[in-house]
Amino acid sequence: MNETEKYAKGVFNALTDLSASFIDIPPEEIEFDENVITKYTAKGDFKGVGDFLQQLRQIRDGKITKAAYLCFAKKNHLFSNAVIKIARFEGNTVTNFISKKNIDSNLISAVDEVLEFIQKHVSKGVIHHRSGKKEEKWDYPFDALREAVINAILHRDYTDTGNIQIRIFEDWLEIWSPGSLPDELDLKRILYEDRTILRNSNLAMIFQSLGLVDNWGTGFKRMNDACIDNGNPEPLYSQKAGAFVVTIHKSIITASIDKVPHE
Repeated sequence: MNETEKYAKGVFNALTDLSASFIDIPPEEIEFDENVITKYTAKGDFKGVGDFLQQLRQIRDGKITKAAYLCFAKKNHLFSNAVIKIARFEGNTVTNFISKKNIDSNLISAVDEVLEFIQKHVSKGVIHHRSGKKEEKWDYPFDALREAVINAILHRDYTDTGNIQIRIFEDWLEIWSPGSLPDELDLKRILYEDRTILRNSNLAMIFQSLGLVDNWGTGFKRMNDACIDNGNPEPLYSQKAGAFVVTIHKSIITASIDKVPHE
């Protein structure tokens, strides 16, 4: 019986204690994404999954943490609420789907998969400068999108059985992350209070160890700066239906320049 069949009853449907708890599956029964692990091993020196997890302090007494499973397993078969849902809708409502996808790979790979999906469903244009130089601009700055997706993964409430959702509309996109902001953070002052309050400290530690985040609380400012540089309005931050939502509207630059067809 394989991993999926053994746990098909959804025992691990909700990640109730992501920071510290372990899963009851021997590491040798888990199919790890060795490409991801090799990428983040010093100088590409891959000595084995166990050694890598030991270095990150994610294995103890023959068990690995839930966070390590989500970051390095090839496929997430255990935690349905950690699957990321992404869709492109017709127009500016959620009535009709143009395309949709459930991303059930590990959370490290999922970041790039989300960005690849977005790239397929938005446009870019070419600015023709007087000097003769050509400059490409996307509807959205991908540095800001990466920051927003990683924030959603790290700071969501994993006791909530809902999923992260990325909704791409004609004129804007939204990133929904289950769970509200911590009480210590003021939504109106989120750009001016450089503080990180970790809801999932172990998950954040893995991302930080891999150089994917800095945990200095400056992500919102970087997102704003990237949007302004790309001609997008500043992102909107809100709380809706128990979720933290980042809304980014299309660039006003790309709306007025020649569009480049998708490859």
